[in-house]
Amino acid sequence: MKIGDMFSSLDVSASGLALQRKKMNAIASNIANMDSIGPDGKPYLREEVKAMPGQAISFSQEFGSQLGAAGGVGQMEMPQMLPMPGYTVNEVAGKVVQDPSAIKTVYDPTNPNADSKGYVTEPNINVVTEMVDMITTTRSYQANVTAIQATKNIIKDSLEI
Repeated sequence: MKIGDMFSSLDVSASGLALQRKKMNAIASNIANMDSIGPDGKPYLREEVKAMPGQAISFSQEFGSQLGAAGGVGQMEMPQMLPMPGYTVNEVAGKVVQDPSAIKTVYDPTNPNADSKGYVTEPNINVVTEMVDMITTTRSYQANVTAIQATKNIIKDSLEI
């Protein structure tokens, strides 16, 4: 058994954690913008994260770019998590896409964004849907954390033999 094979279950769970984090960011953005109308008069469009199986990106690339975006921290040297030649940790690529569902139109002639007939276009966001997605995403994240902890305990126990 190669050393890298021992960590493959950690890779799967870490990949799930990263994807669930992206989903939670999209949900938070949707809830924050559920009443937003852009300066051009167009409503905010709901975002969702679609997993793209078969495509993977390096954790170090994703993590390094996020640290750089945080400001100043990205200048630190990134430690290599697993210093094994030829071993890379990958995550399932997740793409943020706009929800194609229909935009809501509401009759409100007093609204400054109303068209000539008195209708206002509003974002296609339903709070109930977002909350259900948030609970599902949180449970998936917790399941991946539990799997990582179990794998960690198995590795630790196998080293004590």
